[in-house]
Amino acid sequence: MKQRIGVLGGSFDPIHYGHLILAEQIKTEARLDRILFVPACVSPFKIWNKPIDRTHRLRMLELAIGDHKDFEISTIELDKDTPSYTYETLRALADRYGADAELFFIIGTDAFMHIEEWNCSRELLSEFSFLIGLRKGYDEKKLESILDDLATRYPLKAEYIPIPELEISASDLRDRMAAGKSVKFLLPDPVIDYINSRGLYQNTARRLQAFVQRKVDHNRYQHTEGVVAKARELAHRYGADPEKAEIAAWFHDAYRETGNLEHGPIAAEELRRQFGIDDQDILNAIRYHTTGRPGMSLLEKIIYLADSIEDGRQYPGIDELRSVDCLDIDRCIYRLMTHTRDYVEGLGIQFHPRSIQAIEELEERFKKERIHEQ
Repeated sequence: MKQRIGVLGGSFDPIHYGHLILAEQIKTEARLDRILFVPACVSPFKIWNKPIDRTHRLRMLELAIGDHKDFEISTIELDKDTPSYTYETLRALADRYGADAELFFIIGTDAFMHIEEWNCSRELLSEFSFLIGLRKGYDEKKLESILDDLATRYPLKAEYIPIPELEISASDLRDRMAAGKSVKFLLPDPVIDYINSRGLYQNTARRLQAFVQRKVDHNRYQHTEGVVAKARELAHRYGADPEKAEIAAWFHDAYRETGNLEHGPIAAEELRRQFGIDDQDILNAIRYHTTGRPGMSLLEKIIYLADSIEDGRQYPGIDELRSVDCLDIDRCIYRLMTHTRDYVEGLGIQFHPRSIQAIEELEERFKKERIHEQ
């Protein structure tokens, strides 16, 4: 007697109880011997929105399935570096299991409605069996009509199976986790533990915030919060990317203990090394936030300014600097830099050459503007 094997494909990004309940329900209702989970490497429908790394998705699947004797995993698609098409996968699995097995492709109602748009749909509908999970609320008569129509054009083998109403969306779960919300009872506990231990699905700003909060003292963290708030405000005011501004602001003082001028370059390198952020604009905004430099980008100017005038800062002249309503950010930067230069030199300390060069560059720009206006 042939083995009846259900094939459940998907990104599983992440695997959740909706997947598991679907698999168990269809296995029971269709009298399958086992369910084969087939995580995709790159879904053809997600070329521009790639899932999380395959090693993480595979490990989460392993943890979710545990010792369930009738659930197995195939890495046939994960082992490829090209888009995975269902027909190619089923054909390869059919060759692997041979004549002693019958494969049933498990598919949701919405996806099946568009099955003829799939790659090699004619072969797919002609050679393989389908088990369609029908959730409550779907138009059963419409599905039956589609099945009847397909059966007139293909040697179709398909049946639909009512499944429990359990609306769990992987994209909603990712959004919840990125926002720091609970996903308890939506994912198996071992999967949640794995996600939390590796910081998966957290947006970059939240990951950096958690890192900085653990690393710096209370006063430094409060200052950083102030810089983040001011950086986002300035990004909106001057038309920069608020998310990039927030990322740079969270990490700008993460290594403040390494020195007054050293901590910027060190923090930029650690952000790249530890968090994989290689956006040069973000890295430079962190690298030069203490001194500025000639040719600063808009983001660099925003972080330099936010670090100096965030609401928690207190030093001589700051109230005047905050009161300046600068439509031109360069004039704000110039006022701040010259104020800092005068203060530093008044203490008998040499002002940083990069800062001097930045001031001179701005003065040259303002001079040209005045000439042009005359």
